[in-house]
Amino acid sequence: MQVTVRPVSSKRELKQFLALPRRIYACYSDYVAPLDHDRAQLIDPARSAFWTHGEAAYWLAYDGEGRAVGRISAQIDHLATGAQHEGIGFFGCLDAVDDEGVVVELVRIAAAYLAGKGSKVMRGPFTLSINAESGLLIDGFTAPPMVLMPWHPPYLRAHLEAAGLKLAKTLHSYGFDRRRSDLADRLEKLGMERRRKGFDIRAMRMDRLAEDAELGRCLFNGSWAANWGFVPVSQAEMAAMIKAFKPLLKAEYGVFVERQGELVGFALFLPNVFEITGDLGGSPSPWGWLKLAWRGLTRRFTGGRAVLFGVAPRLVGSVSGASVALILVDELMRRAAITGVQDLECGWILDDNYAMTSVVEWLGARSTRRFGVFEASIQSHDAHSVL
Repeated sequence: MQVTVRPVSSKRELKQFLALPRRIYACYSDYVAPLDHDRAQLIDPARSAFWTHGEAAYWLAYDGEGRAVGRISAQIDHLATGAQHEGIGFFGCLDAVDDEGVVVELVRIAAAYLAGKGSKVMRGPFTLSINAESGLLIDGFTAPPMVLMPWHPPYLRAHLEAAGLKLAKTLHSYGFDRRRSDLADRLEKLGMERRRKGFDIRAMRMDRLAEDAELGRCLFNGSWAANWGFVPVSQAEMAAMIKAFKPLLKAEYGVFVERQGELVGFALFLPNVFEITGDLGGSPSPWGWLKLAWRGLTRRFTGGRAVLFGVAPRLVGSVSGASVALILVDELMRRAAITGVQDLECGWILDDNYAMTSVVEWLGARSTRRFGVFEASIQSHDAHSVL
């Protein structure tokens, strides 16, 4: 296919960039389009919290007839600091038709941009931050859509590898199904009532939501600071997430575990918005927006995802830390029984985080989908041949 790649430089092109996946993936029954409005919260420079700590460029690929057939971003995250991020630039928003040449050219352009910024390695895909949507879907293509988890067609991995990128890490997502899970029995065997003694467990305070969100953010960042690829969640990102989901949040979706006044555990559950948006398409009609508003007010969500989960940094890797983590899981499941949630997804978890994967698998979680993070070395001296 003859392909031309051009930078996104106008509001019209940005709108086309946002809507491209739902147009080129419309023929795939497993793809469910997110709302363009929600995509804009992650991508639009005027709305995305990423732009408070990063910079990015976007490109669209066009075929010989002028139709958009692919897209990509390249970004520098100024919060990605330290030795593990030295020389690393990121790419993301990778979506394309089933044509190797389109993906190869998009990757080449993104790599040249990052090389021009001084990057030695390109890593991704991320939209736009590792704390938003992470990785390329490589397994679980038929799994139901889940909030803040991307969908990609199976062919995209091969095209990305043809462009010179290699799999660096695999991110696993696990699901608990309360309708057929023996999780409650397994937790009981661990003596949860005994473990919970000495801890104060409370819900999120809706009248002090910003304060609780900041407490949770700080604990999460400290808990995972030593993790591969870690980039701290910024205040702006946390505030943006809470603002976006506030109409759907309930106090029970946040779990705070304290001991003697110290916060030692935190988890935040987000309802799966696809339950109320999935049949509306990416750009609903006025009637569709009315439906969405009504559903948001009346719907009891049956599924969702634990997006933030952590224990106090000083407890990480300790027996006490493991107990706090189990208390968080136990409390999430107890509250699910109250709120009507049946499917709880926990993700993502790194493939080499054996301690965490062994625990969730022992608790009866099933693997629902896997995402790949890919890397390639790039050379700044030759922008025409960087991979």
